[in-house]
Amino acid sequence: MTAHAILSASGSHRWLACTPSARLEATLPEQKKPEGAFNFSDEGTQAHSLADAELSLLYGHITKKEYDVIVSSIKQTPYYNEEFHEYVNNYVVYVRSQIGDGDTPLFEQRVDFSDYVPEGFGTADVVILSKNKIRVIDLKFGKGIPVSAKDNSQLRLYALGAYCKFKEEFPDVTEIEYTICQPRLDSITTDHTTITKLLDWAQYYVKTKAKKAWSGSGDFIAGDHCQFCRAKSQCRARADFNSELAKLDFRPAPLLTDSEIDQVLTKAQNLKSWVGDVEEFVLNRAVNDSVLPLGYKLGTTVTHRKLADAKLAEVRLIEMGIPKSKLYEEPKMKSVAALEKLGPKGHVAAMLGDLIVRPEGSPKLVRDANTVAEDFA
Repeated sequence: MTAHAILSASGSHRWLACTPSARLEATLPEQKKPEGAFNFSDEGTQAHSLADAELSLLYGHITKKEYDVIVSSIKQTPYYNEEFHEYVNNYVVYVRSQIGDGDTPLFEQRVDFSDYVPEGFGTADVVILSKNKIRVIDLKFGKGIPVSAKDNSQLRLYALGAYCKFKEEFPDVTEIEYTICQPRLDSITTDHTTITKLLDWAQYYVKTKAKKAWSGSGDFIAGDHCQFCRAKSQCRARADFNSELAKLDFRPAPLLTDSEIDQVLTKAQNLKSWVGDVEEFVLNRAVNDSVLPLGYKLGTTVTHRKLADAKLAEVRLIEMGIPKSKLYEEPKMKSVAALEKLGPKGHVAAMLGDLIVRPEGSPKLVRDANTVAEDFA
């Protein structure tokens, strides 16, 4: 069995909708991030580790010494701060509120649903076992995209795996409940179903789709599920899906019908997302592999001048006779451009001298004027 399931629960939203996508993704390397780019995935991993440590300590699954080692390691990462810990604690408080007397809570619980999905397994953040119910709670630490528990296939598969694992120990379970807690969006959503309906869904829907996905068969189908697919920037089916927008008759907006306007707006959002994905892919390939598209070269974004040391800048400007009250736009010191207006032309810049720096810009693709000229020669 591989370290990461081909047909994972977390990726089920994709492979259930687009069955050949899982095998295609497996052939593609994970896209490299530009140097210095924020790693949201790693941030989420650290948040899960901290939440697991907090809950495991509270319920006696680890010792205080083990807890201290884990938390000390997390505090060394660039993601940790008081706000980070507070959001994790909000999640921990919610989980605690859902564990009743007589319940059996399990954290970072490995579950197996391979009776329905080939080599199907995953790790549920929280599983709460009680006499008649199994609850699954999942932490989503991202703050950009709201995620709902409603009909969520990832949580359903976790619940399915938990039931398969514990059904003999808890034979009276009749209900499944699953929740997504997204503390940075102050969002908690819950859905539920019966064991009978869950098993029917697994047997008659998931199993059929999983069989196709495992063999890589079926049609490529584009949609919202493309968002986190490794092939999203190169997928021809997605390109064809978005090119449908070009088939509309682009008459002036007042002449479009209401349904056509709705169609333009909906497709335009998909088109923007797709173009953005392609641009990100091409830029990363240019930076990491030196593969440039025809007619483009690598450049950098323009950055604003900044102060290397605001406190020292303050001292120099006050010595120049500028009142401290004029240096700030609460809570920060004014921009370099704004500070320059506080004295005769060139005097402020001369006084600040090497304290004025211009940060290196981020890489970007720009049109190569020489290539463009050759094209039209």
